[in-house]
This record gives sequence, C-alpha cells and structure tokens, in this order.
Amino acid sequence: MDRPKSLLRGQRCRPRQERSAAGAGNRFALKISLAYSLAGGLWILLSDGMISTLVSDPLRLRTIQTGKGWVFVLISSFLLFFIIRYYRKILYRNEEYFNEMVRGVSSATGDTFFNLLVQSLGDALNADYVLIGELFGEERESVRTVAVYARGRDMENLSFPLAGTPCERVIAEGLCSFEEGVRQKFPLDHIAAEMGVESYVGVPLFDASGRVIGPMAVMGRKPLENIVLAEKMLLVFAVRAAAELERARSEKTIQYMAFYDPLTGLPNGRLFNDRLSQILANAERTKRFPAVMFIDLDRFKNINDTLGHVAGDELLKAVAERLASVLRKEDTVARLGGDEFLVLLPDIRVAEDGASIAAKLIDAMKPSFSINGIELHVALSIGIAIFPFDGDCPDSLLKNADTALNRAKELGRNNYQFYLSEMNERSLHRLGMESMLRKALERGEFLLHFQPQYTLYDQKVIGFEALVRWQHPEKGMISPGEFIPLAEETGLIGPIGEWVLRTACHQNKAWQNAGFEPKRMAVNISARQFYRQDMVGLVKQILSETGLEPCWLELEITESLIMQDVEEAIHKLTKIREIGVQIAIDDFGTGYSSLSYLQRFPVDTLKIDRSFVRDLTGSVDGSAIVDAVIALAHSLKLKVVAEGVETDEQMNLLRIKDCDRVQGFLLSKPQPVDRLARFLSRPHRLQKENSNPIPEDNLVKKINQR
Repeated sequence: MDRPKSLLRGQRCRPRQERSAAGAGNRFALKISLAYSLAGGLWILLSDGMISTLVSDPLRLRTIQTGKGWVFVLISSFLLFFIIRYYRKILYRNEEYFNEMVRGVSSATGDTFFNLLVQSLGDALNADYVLIGELFGEERESVRTVAVYARGRDMENLSFPLAGTPCERVIAEGLCSFEEGVRQKFPLDHIAAEMGVESYVGVPLFDASGRVIGPMAVMGRKPLENIVLAEKMLLVFAVRAAAELERARSEKTIQYMAFYDPLTGLPNGRLFNDRLSQILANAERTKRFPAVMFIDLDRFKNINDTLGHVAGDELLKAVAERLASVLRKEDTVARLGGDEFLVLLPDIRVAEDGASIAAKLIDAMKPSFSINGIELHVALSIGIAIFPFDGDCPDSLLKNADTALNRAKELGRNNYQFYLSEMNERSLHRLGMESMLRKALERGEFLLHFQPQYTLYDQKVIGFEALVRWQHPEKGMISPGEFIPLAEETGLIGPIGEWVLRTACHQNKAWQNAGFEPKRMAVNISARQFYRQDMVGLVKQILSETGLEPCWLELEITESLIMQDVEEAIHKLTKIREIGVQIAIDDFGTGYSSLSYLQRFPVDTLKIDRSFVRDLTGSVDGSAIVDAVIALAHSLKLKVVAEGVETDEQMNLLRIKDCDRVQGFLLSKPQPVDRLARFLSRPHRLQKENSNPIPEDNLVKKINQR
C-alpha cells in the first residue's frame, strides 16, 4: 500500500462530522474569555451601584471609582502574570519531558525501543493505550503489534483483522483523529470494544520505498486531554518507529535466511547443529539418548534430470511436509541441501524406537506425489547414529549417520541402517578407492580384456565383449565389481566409459588392419553415460576417429537403463541404430520391461542373464525362463546370447533350446589383447579353453542343419 495522498500533502484525515482538536481548543479559550468578561462586567456594575448608594459626593465618588479601576487592573495584571507563568511552566515541563523522551528512545533499538516509545507516549499523553503494529498476511489484511502499552497493567502483543478498525482508516488515508465515539463509529472493531476505547489518534508507518508497513496509535477510554499534542508527537516519532520497524523486519529476514531453508521452510544445517549441540549438552546431564538420522532421497537426480529443477523443487517441498507430519513436535527435521535431510530425535529409550520412526518415515513415502499432474514415487535411505554410543559430539554423530546412510544405499536403498564401527573402516577404504580411481584414468592404469562370443550353429567366434580392468601399480588387478559401482556413484563412469568405447573401437579396427576377419565388438554402456552424455554424437565421433565401420560395433544396455526414461531411450537408440550400430539388451529378464516396450525398442540382440543360465540345469523355473526368452526373441526376429556358460550340461541344453550365441568361462575367460590371436583366426571353431573341441553328437548335427 502506497503513502496516502492526504499525508503527502501535509493534510490530516479528519471526519467531517468530528470537531477538530484545534477548534475545541479555540472554543475553550473563548469560554474563558467570556467568563472573565462577564465577571469583570458584574464587578463593575455591582461595585459602581454599591458605591453610588454609599457615597454621594461626586468628587469622592470619582476618586473611589478611579482607585477601584486601578485595583481591577492590578488584579488582572497579577492574574495574567500567574496564568502566563503557569502555562510557561507547563510548556517548559512538556518541552523538557519531550526532549528527555527523544533522548531516551533515540539510544534504544529493537524491542527496547518499541517498549520505551509506547511507555513514553502513554505517560506523556495520559493515554490508556498505545500500540505500534505491522501489517501481515498474504493480502496484508491483519495487524500484528510489536509493542503495546496499557496504563496500569501488563498487556501482551496481539493481532487483529484490519477491516472495520480505525487502523484501517489510518492505513488508507493517513493521520486520523477521533476525539470520541470510536466504538459507535467502528462497531466491527471487537478489540476496541473489549478495551473500552473512546478516543483515538493514529498515523501510518512507511518503509523507505513509501509503502505502508503498519500503524502507530494512541487511544483513551475517555477523550484524550490534548489531541493536537498527540498528533504532533505521533508524527514526530513515526519516522523513527517506521525505520526501526523496517530494520527489525530486515533482521528477522536475515535471521530466517541464516537458519532456515528458503525452499522448504525447514531448519537448515546451521540451526540443526545448534539444536543438536544443545540437546547433547543436556543429554550428558539428564542421561538421555538423542539420535540423529541422515536421510537421502533415492534416485532423486533422475527426477531432476527428467522433469527439471522446478518439478524437483516442488517434490522436495512435498517430501519435507510429509516428513514433518510423521515426526513428533519435539523432533527436528532439517534440510541439509539438495535431496538430503536430517532428523534429530531428542530422546529415544532403546534403539528400536529409532527403528520404528525410521520405518514410519519410509512408509510415509509410499503414497505417490502428484507434481504438475505427474505421479511420482519416492523412496528413502536412512542412516542412524545414537549418542553417546556412535559419537559424543555433533560432527561425529553426523559423520557416522552419513556412513550408515551409505551402507543403506549399498544394501539396495529404501531401508535404514544403524551405524556400526565396521562401516567406518569400509568408508575409509571407499574414500581411498575413490581417490585412486580419479587418478587411474590419467595414469593409464585401465586396460581391456575381451571375452569371445560363439555361435552354436556354426561353432565360430562371432565377436567379443570388451570388459574394462584396473591394473593398479601397487594393489594389482582390482575387481570390476569393486570399482565399477564406485565409478557409477561418483560420476567417473562417464570418462571411463568413453575411454572403453574408444579403445575397443580402436582395437577392433587394428585387428582388421592386421588382416583378421572382421568381428563385432560389444561394449557396455552405463545409465549415467547414456543419459548424461551426447551418446549419439560420441558414437559418431569415435567411429570417425578410429575408422571402424558401424556394423562391427554393438552397444549393450540394461533393461533398467532404458526403463528410466523410455521415450528418451527410444529416441537415442533409434538414432544410434540409424548409424548402423547394433543394439543389445544385457541381463535380460532381471528388469521390468514389458512386451509392448520391447517391441518399440530398436534392438538386435537379447542377452540372457547369467543367473538364469546358472539355474538352467537345477531349476524347472530357470529352464522355463530361458525357453520363454529365446521364444520371445525369435518371435521378434532378435538374436539371443546366453552369458555365463560354465558347464557342458548348460551348453547342451542351450543347443536344444535353439540359443544363437554363447559366452562364458567354459569357453574362454576374458583375455588380454596379446592372447587373442588364436580366437581371431578364420577357421577357429567352438572349443573349451585349453581343451579339445567339444564332440558333435547327433543333436548338434541336427542343429547345424537348420
């Protein structure tokens, strides 16, 4: 609300039916003058009549009348002197009091200033009530007092609707004075009715931009003794009160920004640490057992990347509300940043209490969230640390809760874990691995091994799968199962994956240049690499750099990868397929893709997961799944590769089931480049590593004749 025009012109808002304070003062002075004139006239008339009756001598009568006149003048002079002196004392006292009041409030700030100002105004004006308020609410439709004075009693700050009150008139029109009849003129003002307000003087308070931020008012149960003085004093102190109010509001905003998360409104990490420090200090004295929870939203980055940060922020706010609704009043939930939250439980009796609350938080996320018309599902991973067993200070508790959180993620996410000392050792090992991994690529510590793929129907090596290995100069060969998940989590899988793709293509082209028969090279692509990089552009660039024809490259992706964003996956795979590169779905059967989706994917090959191949000879269900995958692939005119073949029995069953290709330790382990010459020779036939070729029985012959 802008500054009222009447106040900008230096005018006062006065209701037309009201008598002005100045007019009332003039009428009072006129009454005094008339009374004095009447008394003087009666004195002259009565005294002259009495003297005329008693004195008959004209000369003596004149002398007495002259003396009487001088006596009247003398008495009037003394009376005027005392009146002037009396009012000069009053003015001087008021001026001194006003100066003291100015000096007193000028040195104060904050609540001290507001309380001192309302107290001083109440005493100076002999008012029953004084208030300083600020507007609040979405439409600034209410007033919240920052200081209240009530003569003779203590009164707490209050809030009230602005509509139908004298304050509303002040906010809209500027300085307003009501000498009497406030309750009759504002019947909707219940606060005025309860307080018995009869007279009112108020002024608006403005911020630096000229916007009204609140009212300041003086009120009385009876007509105020000096309306004009009240107006002047309010106008004098309004500027300072407004400046102090604006400063206080700015401080509150700064304090809020310093201790609260602007997105969710939850406490931030700083306020959480302050509360945790206080709780721990009391816990040592009261023998309480506080607990800290470190919470992370599972796969939130996928939502952010797919739907954008605006939708991600809306989801974070909804999650924050749901977390707060589950916890108790004495608990604290804070947002640390990103998709990380902290929970402080001031006192748990046993560890099961913390487990119960963690389970409730996880269950609270099961109902879907509707964000911009899209149904989203969120899961939580939670790490729990308990004082004093898992740490005796805020830093150690938070660090150990974070360690427990990482363990929860390692165990499949959407669960909670308590801190164990072994986790810290694992975390230190992981930290060291991450440091070494970041240096491995630039130091050239990675190398490729290649595992041959065979066709069952003509027993030939049809291609190779490129598998990355890490040869550490001190620790030796590090298992892919140890560093690949870490590379995925840290984002290093992107540059590592690009190196693998480029090196595999370069090696395949080198074999062709050496005169070996061309064979297809399969390369695994991670989800982070597929969605974060310009995969189509990268493939084109590497093929161009190495000179490898697209038909000799096959990219392997998992079901879970393509189901993260089906439309995006179809778009990218189609573009890659148009280049001429083959597409294979790895670990098929372990994901959750449907036949309708599979029909839409531009793929050439399905790879049966090794777990199904392992169960092929010992489980009816495992055999049935392999049958179903092979039948499904052939019905869609796709090739089938069985990976993880380790026994002759598995091999023979795959022949019977009409599988197209196989790979596994039975045939060959992944080999370094210098050991692959015999697999690249043209007449090479299917055989187990370091053994004679598998004899062909009648069943094999039958398969070869198809």
